[in-house]
Amino acid sequence: MKFLMTLLGVLNKVLGLWNEHRWKRQGRQETIKEMNDAINEQIELGAAAVSIPDLERDERLRDRFDRSRK
Repeated sequence: MKFLMTLLGVLNKVLGLWNEHRWKRQGRQETIKEMNDAINEQIELGAAAVSIPDLERDERLRDRFDRSRK
């Protein structure tokens, strides 16, 4: 009887560790997905910022380039 109780205790511990590992893995996957979403959002914002013409920015860049060439 004691052997059966010990066996069930070990089995319970192993299943608990496996379940904990599964939750950690799922948490990592969710974190990675959230990070990828944030990166993709930043890429979209950057692409939108570049696609909008900004005459003042272009003039500042031209002035900076011209000054560096002198």
